[in-house]
Formats: sequence, C-alpha cells, structure tokens
Amino acid sequence: MESTNHGEGPVAASKRRYIPLNDVLPPLETLVVAIEGSVDPDGVCCLSIPNRVLGDWANNREKNTSFVALANEYIVDEAITLNPEAARLEDLLYRKSLGVVSKVRAARGVNRKNALLRSTTITILNGETISAADLQSELNEVTYMNEEADAFIEGLQEEVQDLKDALSEAQDSQNNPGGKIDAVSNRHARRKIQEVSEHANKALEFLSTYGLVAESLKVHTTSGKTFYIPFSDDAASENEDTVDLRVLYILDRYGVSDAFYHELAMLFSELPRSRAVKKARTDLNHTMQLTRIPGHEGAYRSFERSLCEQLSTMDIGDGAKFSRTSSFVLLSYAILMPVGRYLSGIGNHTIAVVKGAEDYDTISTAFAATFQEIDGLQQLGFVAVNGVSYNIELFFSSDMKFMLTMLGLNAANSIYACPKCTVHRDCRWDVSKPESYYSTTMARTLVTLRRAFASHGRTAAVHQGSVNRPLTAIPVDHMMIDELHLFLRIFDVMLRNLIKMSEPHTQQLVAYIRSCGVSFNIWECESSDGKVEWTSLTGEAKKKVLKLLPSKMKDIPLPNAFLDDVVQLWKDFEVLYNLLSSETPPPNAADDLHLKAKRWIQLFLRIKSDGHQKKFVTPYFHVMVYHVPDAIRQYGNIKQFSCQGVEKHNDDSKRNYFSSNRWDAPAEIMLAEHRLELLQQYAREKRHYTKHAAAYWHEGGMQETRSQMRETLKY
Repeated sequence: MESTNHGEGPVAASKRRYIPLNDVLPPLETLVVAIEGSVDPDGVCCLSIPNRVLGDWANNREKNTSFVALANEYIVDEAITLNPEAARLEDLLYRKSLGVVSKVRAARGVNRKNALLRSTTITILNGETISAADLQSELNEVTYMNEEADAFIEGLQEEVQDLKDALSEAQDSQNNPGGKIDAVSNRHARRKIQEVSEHANKALEFLSTYGLVAESLKVHTTSGKTFYIPFSDDAASENEDTVDLRVLYILDRYGVSDAFYHELAMLFSELPRSRAVKKARTDLNHTMQLTRIPGHEGAYRSFERSLCEQLSTMDIGDGAKFSRTSSFVLLSYAILMPVGRYLSGIGNHTIAVVKGAEDYDTISTAFAATFQEIDGLQQLGFVAVNGVSYNIELFFSSDMKFMLTMLGLNAANSIYACPKCTVHRDCRWDVSKPESYYSTTMARTLVTLRRAFASHGRTAAVHQGSVNRPLTAIPVDHMMIDELHLFLRIFDVMLRNLIKMSEPHTQQLVAYIRSCGVSFNIWECESSDGKVEWTSLTGEAKKKVLKLLPSKMKDIPLPNAFLDDVVQLWKDFEVLYNLLSSETPPPNAADDLHLKAKRWIQLFLRIKSDGHQKKFVTPYFHVMVYHVPDAIRQYGNIKQFSCQGVEKHNDDSKRNYFSSNRWDAPAEIMLAEHRLELLQQYAREKRHYTKHAAAYWHEGGMQETRSQMRETLKY
C-alpha cells in the first residue's frame, strides 16, 4: 500500500530564497566616475563609469540634460571638466548607457548583479575637456558682464529718481493754488479752465505716438456741473460754430424739434450749439429756390430744375409720375429708374404743396404755374443736363378721386366715373364685351375731354362727366390707375360684404381676422340705428388678411348657400392682385388678367347677398377688367406707377409738418425734404438682419405679440 508524504522529510521541495539586488549593491549616491590613464596616443585620459550609473542615466535622465553634463557631476573631485560641445562624447555615452540597460535586462540572478557591479571605460580625446585657463577666462567674462550690468542698473535708478523729482515738481506746479471752480466767479472759472486745458494738453502728448489727436476734454465738478474743455482756441470756435452734418440729417430725418435739441445741447456741452444747427439749416435752405403760391398758403419749385438735379445724380429714367396727399395737397414726382427706388419715400420728390381742400378750384389755381411747366416739358419731350439732352416721358398716377379731378371729370360716384372711357354706371358690371371695346370708340382722350367740357350745361349723356377743363397736357393713356388704391378699395367692398353676411356673429369674424395677426374690431355706431363701423386696416394688414383669412372662412358662420363662392372670391382676388402688382409679369399676363378678372366679377355677382348687386361694381372693378390689362401690355407692368412710395413720402411730409413751427408749413415741408436729399450721404447704413422666424414676421406672430402686450397693459 503506497503512502503520500506531504512536505515532510527529504521528499519535501526546498524553497529558493531571492535576495533583492538593492540589498547587495552599494548605494547609487556613493558611486563616482574615476579617471584613469589612456593608452590611446590621441586620448587625454579614460573615464571609468560604473554600469549602474550608466543605467541610471539612461532610465532617469531629464529631457534637456546631456550625458556630458551628468558625467561632469560624477567625476571624482572635479579633476577635469568635459566639454559640453563634444558631440562624439555625448553620442558615445548615450550608446554605452543603452548597451548597459540592454545587458542588465537580459541577465538573471548573479549575472545581473555582476553586470551592475562592473564599470565601462570611455576614452576622452583631445578637445573634449575644458582646461583651467578656459574656465578662468569664462569666469572673468561673466564677472565683467555682471559689473557692467550693476553699473547700468545704478544709472537707471538715478534716472528714475530724477524723473520722480521732475514729476513731483510738475505736480506741484499744476496743483490748483486757489479755490475750486464751483467756488469762484465765472471770469475766474474761465481762467482756471484755460489752465486745465494747457496741463491736459501736455499730459496727453503721448497720443501722437499712436497717431491720435485730442480735441477736447469733458469733465464734471463734484457738484455735477459739466465743462467741455477744448485744447485750442480753434477747437473751441469750431465746436461753437460748426455742425456735424450727420446731426442735422438725424434731426430732419426723425422730425426732432428745435426746442428739444436746444435742451439736449444744454445738457451735453460737446454737442453743437442750437444756434449753429439753425444756421447750418438756413444755409442749406438757401440752396433751394421756392416760390410762394399767390392767394394760397403754399409753395412750389421748378419741376424742370428739380428733375435736372435728380438726373445729374441718379440713374436715368424714362418717365415721371405725380401724386397728392389729403389735408395738404402735394405734387411729387419719381424717376422710374433705378428699379424699385420709386417705391420708397426717398425716391419721391415734392415740387408743390398747398394747404387747402382737394378740389378742382384749389388745385387748378394753386398749381397753375407747375402745370404750365409740366405741359411745356410734355410738349418738348426732353431736358438738358450739363449739355446732354435726355428724352423724357411723363406719366400721371394717383387714386381715382384725384385722377378724375385732374381730368376735369365728376366724382367717382357719378354716372360716367371711369377716367379711361365713357362707360355708363349701369353698364360697369357687364363683362361680356371684348377687351378692346372700351379702349377704342369709347376711350377718353384730351381732345374728347375738351370737346365734352365745351358742351357742359347740356345733359350728362352729352358731356359724359366732363365738368371742367383737364389740368395738364399729359395724355389719358399716360394716366395710370394706382394698383395700391385699386387693391384697397376693392378689398373694402369685399370686407364690408363679409361683415354684413356674418351678422349677427360678427365677433366670431373679428376673432378670425385677429388670428391673421392684425388689430381689428367692429362696433355699433351710437348715432345710427343698427349701423356698424370697423377698424380701418393699413395696406399691409389688408394684404395679410387677404392671404390668411380665406383658409379660416369655413369656420365663420356664413350662409351655407354661398359660403364656397365667398371663399373662392377671396382666393381669386389674391391671385388677381398678385398678377397685376407683379414687377415682372409673365408674357401672357395681360390676357390672363383680363379673363380672370371677368370671371371674378361674374362670381361676385353670382353671390345672392346684399352688397353683391350690380350697383356695387365700382369704377375700380371696371378698370381692373378692361384697362389694367392694356396698361400691362403697353408698359410691361403697372407696379412702376404704384403710389406706394408716394404714401411713404407723404408720411415723411406729415412728420415734417408736425415738427415745424407751422407758420409756413408748406415751405418747411419742401425745405426739410430738400435738406434730406442733400444730406442723404450721411444716412447710417443699417446692418443686415435675416428674418428666420417666418411665423413671427410674415404670419402674424409679431402683431399677436403686440396685441398680447396691449391686453396686459389694460390690467
């Protein structure tokens, strides 16, 4: 039977004892590099470097420390100094250290110990050591440089002390020996301000090294009084008597009153004085020649001279148009190039203003000289600018009321109210006639208008609405109906009919119109039985409602019998307006507009509701069907004759009126506009802003936010 011995007796394996090398090797810090003689004829001596030291250099050497520098630290008694520039020696020490590391890693046990206890001998050649004489020379050079540095520092310290003494002296001389400015008389205060100006000018002389010049200094006293201190007499007089034209432009552009600017200039003394602003404004006014209108509160300037001035500074256009505003009647023109400029207020230029009613008598007498000049240019057909002749073509554009007045016709609600033809009021709804029907035998011309006026006093069928002589010689086919007013007046008819059809649920209609992002309300008149009025929307608000409301009409409580037709009527009118107001209509736009406008009027009459009868087909309806297509066919588009820029221009004129002293408002309106034209180069160029949130900017979000703010303010 076998037995097992578990670790007892001779069968048990003996345990091997490993002794750490650090316990049998001498400490690293006790090792040195010994110097020995060299058998090499080119050698100076030999270095005996312990392998353990070489291995330590290879493993623990800092990145920027050379092997030669490490060897110099280990040489016994610093007997020699190795040259740090000895490249051969540096490379040899590097390779020897790596060799030692490789051998030690490959060895085990006693062999590793023996490898670490051995030394490596390296021969030092001529030139790889530094002699004592070289060391002494280097030491002497360093000592000399230190002495020079000490002398330089001592000199700088003396200069600094001199500067401190000079600064202390200057401060003592600049200190105020007397009382403070608040505590002395005005005459004494002016003398002290002059002293401050001189001292400050000296203190700021360093600015010239930066290419800068100090013109003035603004200071405050402890009591809060402000002083503007110029650095020279020229600067003082310049501030008092000259005006930065950018300031004058801003004052006119935003209608800032003289009283407001005077108070502002009193608070901020660095601003030009108000008297200087008035003088600069007067100097600009003298560059414009105005003529008073006899018998009226009004003024005008030469149309030809103004046109030549604009042609000399702008791209050349091939036409001009005129328009007016209410309360004050304004005649203004715009050059139809560059494209789009005429749609802005700055692209329109006033040539005559009169305060009075917008009727034939006022316009004919007040603007007689202007119309005479226009007729002369119309007959001549060109203007000369700097010796160059430019052909011109004059157009007239306005709303229906003013155009009828210019043509000497009756009001827009008369029997023969179309400015283009002699269609009867009872036939305006009839769209069965071909497009050319009203532009041939029934077309109005200056000759037929004058002949009809000569027969005035007979029946309306004879004079056909001509109750006065036409005011200008501009041909009738150059009398352009404004597309903006056409849209506004037809929209008003559609909105009025929609309000009537929504009764008695008008408040629901109000809610849906407001959801389009516009402010709107309907209320009952206190002075009439059952009649209602509603908010007068702006042109942009009406365009927004036309675009967004049709998709919401299905939820408005309208009679089911014609709900679909009403929705379609609104949608089709948006298509019509986009077509007739396009600046770049398609080639077949005129024919397409005529056909779509005919169908639209037929749809309008098909709705059997109050407000859709034949009598509500206004002259604008008729013009849209039969005369706008012809204008598009002749002139490319009618957007170029839009009064959009005129309306913006009129807003500017109204602002100038309210900011003036109103003693001579017509002249001030024209002079303010003239100054803005001269100072337009000083307008700030606005930064570009990209409107990313379409729902906020174009779909009513902005108006809805403003409406919420107004509701909040009520509480």
